[in-house]
Amino acid sequence: MYKTTGFKRAFVLILVSAVLVAAGSVWYWKQVTQKLSQDARETIISASRELAENFDRLLGTEFQVLSSIAVSLDQPGALKDQQKLMNYLARQNKRNAFTLTGYQDAQGRAIFSDGHVLQDFLSAQAVEEVYARGHYISDRRKGPFSGQDILVFAVPMPAQQGQKQNGVVFATQTIAFYSQALAANALHGEGLSFVLSRDGNIIIAYPRAVYDNLFVAGEHSSFDRGRSALRLQQELSRGESGWTGYTLRGQHRFASYYPLDYNDWYAFAVLPTKSVADRAQTLVLLSLVLCLSIIAILGVLLLFILRMQSQSSRALYRMGFVDPVTEADNLNAFRFKFPRAAKAFKEKNLPYAFVMVNINRFKALNDIYGFEQGDQVLKQVCGALQGCLREGELLCRSSADIFLLLLACPDRAELGKRVDEVALRAGRYCQNSGECLPLSLTCGIYLIDEEVPFYIMMDRANLAWASAKQHAGQTCAFYDEQSRRQIVTEKRIESSMDQALRDGEFKIYLQPKCDFKTGRTCSAEALVRWLQPQKGMIPPDQFIPVFEKNGFVLKLDMFMLEETLRLLKRWKEEGKPVVSVGVNFSRLHLQDPRFIEVLAQTADKYGVEHRLLEVELTESVVFGNVDLMKQVIDGLHEKGFSVAMDDFGSGYSSLNVLKNLDFDCVKLDKEFLVRGEGNPRMRQIISGLVRMIKDLGSGVVAEGVETAEQAEFLSRIGCDLAQGYLFSRPLPPQEFEQRLLDERDKK
Repeated sequence: MYKTTGFKRAFVLILVSAVLVAAGSVWYWKQVTQKLSQDARETIISASRELAENFDRLLGTEFQVLSSIAVSLDQPGALKDQQKLMNYLARQNKRNAFTLTGYQDAQGRAIFSDGHVLQDFLSAQAVEEVYARGHYISDRRKGPFSGQDILVFAVPMPAQQGQKQNGVVFATQTIAFYSQALAANALHGEGLSFVLSRDGNIIIAYPRAVYDNLFVAGEHSSFDRGRSALRLQQELSRGESGWTGYTLRGQHRFASYYPLDYNDWYAFAVLPTKSVADRAQTLVLLSLVLCLSIIAILGVLLLFILRMQSQSSRALYRMGFVDPVTEADNLNAFRFKFPRAAKAFKEKNLPYAFVMVNINRFKALNDIYGFEQGDQVLKQVCGALQGCLREGELLCRSSADIFLLLLACPDRAELGKRVDEVALRAGRYCQNSGECLPLSLTCGIYLIDEEVPFYIMMDRANLAWASAKQHAGQTCAFYDEQSRRQIVTEKRIESSMDQALRDGEFKIYLQPKCDFKTGRTCSAEALVRWLQPQKGMIPPDQFIPVFEKNGFVLKLDMFMLEETLRLLKRWKEEGKPVVSVGVNFSRLHLQDPRFIEVLAQTADKYGVEHRLLEVELTESVVFGNVDLMKQVIDGLHEKGFSVAMDDFGSGYSSLNVLKNLDFDCVKLDKEFLVRGEGNPRMRQIISGLVRMIKDLGSGVVAEGVETAEQAEFLSRIGCDLAQGYLFSRPLPPQEFEQRLLDERDKK
């Protein structure tokens, strides 16, 4: 009986326990189901909002990049040379990882970075939208050449008030690229993320969408809370956000939608609830102990999900705001932080400056030590710069080997000294296998004294950097209006030089070399003059140094050579007096082993005797590489050309070098005459110099002879010919020819 009673009690206890466990399991299942459903809804709502914010930020970055390209193209002559434009677009396309980058002018002609040219790539309606809204994003469309699904971004070229628009800058990117950008919001493979238009067309999806239109999918689904596809469509048309539950193909899902800032698009995030239900059903089959274990496991999973979401957010942040090489801020982060930092400086009434830092000859470092070591250099330079920052100051790596800083500037002199020290410290910081790399930095500083856009501050710091770059040994330079005007002038010269050469704006002038006693013309020097239709004559000292730096002087020298040969040929054919003419050549020609052969072939093409052409080389060219110069002079003599040293005495002349170089003529620089005025000692030096040059077997031509006293002195000490305004200014070819004819008739 006791056993029976004990058994019954045990049975009842087990039964009650089983009922309690079952009831508890059911209750627990319902609670967990409700909680999981609630968490799923909150997660999906947060995911849609985060997706919208991240995608808006991504699109905004694309437009900022295009706007920067448009500003760069808004320079005189930037759009005239199609090949240069294509090259520039190709560099920008590679730098910014677009599929294609291009420019479409006001006539609808689109030029692509890969060399293609299309008409009306962007429709007239799209161009109107660019001009009206300041930006444009297309719907999904096929790429013009690849056939891939793409999006097209476009911004207008800058236009002054009242002026017509000057075309648009555009870029294309594949849908697949942006699909990967959505992957971070796809809830780790459990959910869907997509971007759609208000009429339901799916623009971008991750993973691939089952339907092309959300409302078409809605016709095959049922919505929770008495909703319908039509009601959802109305909410989207009003720009509302929200969430809903729906069943599609027998599977229940949560969906949340949030409007984007562009194109009236929406960000949609979808999470199937099947996984939630599966977890709850599993809990019913477990005991209370297992339930507690599962709760712990779910807690771990939830923490894992939150951690993964946090990592995804950090990954997106790194993608948009962190430089991958140095781990410092990139340009996007710098621009984002800049207004707040500037405001803090203003509140403290503390002046501040925009500084651009560039590593000199960084490409050479990469070539010598490799890209891996180049990255180490960037990291160490960045570390050195970061170590010099003070509270509230900013640093970023803008691109390649360029760093930007926002620094406090209580005093201009103190800031200049500080930047010099920073540059020196960064240069010492870099080591390669224990040996110091040949590293130096150049800095441009813009003291921010007015409210101007960020890109203008950056441009002014860049102008200051370019000014410092032009002066050897100078570490940093401050922006000033004079530097800006000088650089702008050089840029205008560079932008118009090729067209000027094609339009015949460069003219040949001839300055006679005359006999001291008779004043008769014995020979001449060919001089270039730039006559612009609007501005008139541009002085050679403004454009020749620019052409020397950018290499255009090579084209100009050959142009002057051919113009000279044409004159010599015409004089001979027309029976006019013929004299030898000297033509100046840049040192850049001497690096070309074909120079002498090309010179001879060009003279032969015009049928001009080689003795009538005198090659003039400046003193700085001659003493730059004496061994090479000797080879060149010997080669020219073998071809029958005469060779003159121009501007002798303008630099560090050396008679010891002259004795090894067989010049036919040495031209004394006019500065000799200026220094000799009223200076008997200097006149003795000039007299002795002329005597020694003639003893070496070279003729002597005096340049810059402007007074009768100078002429009398130079003639007395043995100079052969004079060149200067006392005898004649540089003459156009017609006037020079008439001078020769008049001299012939007087015989």
